[in-house]
Amino acid sequence: MLLRYCLLFFMLLGITPAIAQSLDGVVADNDGSPLPAVIVVNKTKNLSTMADVDGKFSIKADKGDDIEFTYVGYYPVSFQMPEGANVFRRVNLKKKLYTLEEVEIRPDWTPYQLDSIARSKRYALDLSRKRASSTVMGSIFSPASALAEQFNKKSKQRTRFQENFKKWEGQKFVDTRYTPEEVTALTGLTGDTLAAFMNAYPMPYDYARAATDLEIKMWIKYNYRQWKQKPVTLPPPIPKETADTLKKP
Repeated sequence: MLLRYCLLFFMLLGITPAIAQSLDGVVADNDGSPLPAVIVVNKTKNLSTMADVDGKFSIKADKGDDIEFTYVGYYPVSFQMPEGANVFRRVNLKKKLYTLEEVEIRPDWTPYQLDSIARSKRYALDLSRKRASSTVMGSIFSPASALAEQFNKKSKQRTRFQENFKKWEGQKFVDTRYTPEEVTALTGLTGDTLAAFMNAYPMPYDYARAATDLEIKMWIKYNYRQWKQKPVTLPPPIPKETADTLKKP
């Protein structure tokens, strides 16, 4: 009854109650493929959200609000919210074409960079060596000698070390951006639960290299929401008696 009188009052005054607006839609690349984890920001109201695995998003917005879409490796897109109670938009992002730029080496290196330089110097000889090939003119001219070198045990070990070294360096860099302290601050996870989450959602090296600090935070929050729907736990530790039994021949 009270609601009816309120509506009648608004009608008599010629005033209509404000209607809550929202912007819904899908984010895709130029090929039409949906883009997950795109950050959607209502800059006017200081609100943000992230597109799901299908590129779908929903954010509160009123007419005239500035909406921006950003994604690593793509040009951002901005527009003003049009009039309407519920607006649907399909947003297409264009991929950036990167070119090599001149790099200025500065003395204020991070601890990771200093450690990386030290490791590269330490293993410089093994990292610079390449497996011989009969098709390349070098110190080995005989095809038979080149074939023997390719299957040489030491050469295989060196190649495996070079491949693993690249993976280790990449993971060490990821560890500087995707840290337990950052995850705990954003999710509240600790101990084995924190380890289980980070193990279930490892951060790709390319994303860690290109993402901004805000995008890293949004990535963690997005995956945490996914993880809460279906938590993954670490398996229980193997009892000492069982472990001792497994070690026996």
